[in-house]
Amino acid sequence: MADQIDVGFVPAFQNLITSLYAEDPDGLRSTVRTRTGVVGKTDNWERLGGVKLIPVVSRHQTTPHTEFAHSRRRATMADRAGAEYLDQLDEVKMMIDPRNEYTQGLVRAYRVFLAETLVDSLDAAATVVANDDTTTTQALQASQSIANGGTGMTMAKLRQANRILDNAGVPSSGRTWLFSAFAVEDLLADNQVTSSDFSTLNAIMNGTIAQGAMFMGGRVIKIGDAVPDDAAVLTGGTADPILPKTGNIRSCFLYHHDAMGLSIGKEGTPEVDKRADLMNAWQVLVQASAGAVRILDAGVVKIDIDESV
Repeated sequence: MADQIDVGFVPAFQNLITSLYAEDPDGLRSTVRTRTGVVGKTDNWERLGGVKLIPVVSRHQTTPHTEFAHSRRRATMADRAGAEYLDQLDEVKMMIDPRNEYTQGLVRAYRVFLAETLVDSLDAAATVVANDDTTTTQALQASQSIANGGTGMTMAKLRQANRILDNAGVPSSGRTWLFSAFAVEDLLADNQVTSSDFSTLNAIMNGTIAQGAMFMGGRVIKIGDAVPDDAAVLTGGTADPILPKTGNIRSCFLYHHDAMGLSIGKEGTPEVDKRADLMNAWQVLVQASAGAVRILDAGVVKIDIDESV
């Protein structure tokens, strides 16, 4: 019986894992500019500055040259991989079929990798590429950050974040809020969020701000600290959360779609093969390569909150 393996195993497994990661329920990658099929160790995102029209002061004057300022930011690709084995002798002894669990675990790992890559680049020093291909770095300016002020997430901080983007001429559509679970908890204690006099989100009925819902002009994505690791989950989270946290201070973000670039060199597409060196065990392998960079500083606001209050 050990060699009586479902002949549809490979395509079924591939279809399942592909459909799962394609669903992207959090929709994180759709909130930024995404480029797939990137070839190389790095990927440049071009930036184009604005110009002002020059007054015409006389007839037949020399045509003004309003030169655009060209610049670029660079995303550096990072590679990740994960695999699990399904031994044929073990498979015939199991009362359960672990294929779906393996699939979901590898898909989650791929999503976490993309989320970490994108979120890290929101606040990281961006690589600036000059015309001669020399590079420097650009930190997110202090004017784009809101201090924690010894408080959690407040409506005042959200209004300030929106004002920062508005004042920079950032379009009102295409904005995304990245909230921690603590930030949502803070907002649910504010009657401006939960009262029907202020809101139509029915936050009290649902007990949360719905994932993907529009709130304060932006789409909400809540990112928890749980990781696919028993020890981390059982101890209440992970020491390396996706949303940055130092001590009690957490960083949440508001950003515009065009302010961020996600470069994907290799999607987390599954490869299912037999390993001759492991007694023909099935190997499910997922490899991915991706990088991200903050393209437009004016389109990103970091909002620090104190999660201990």
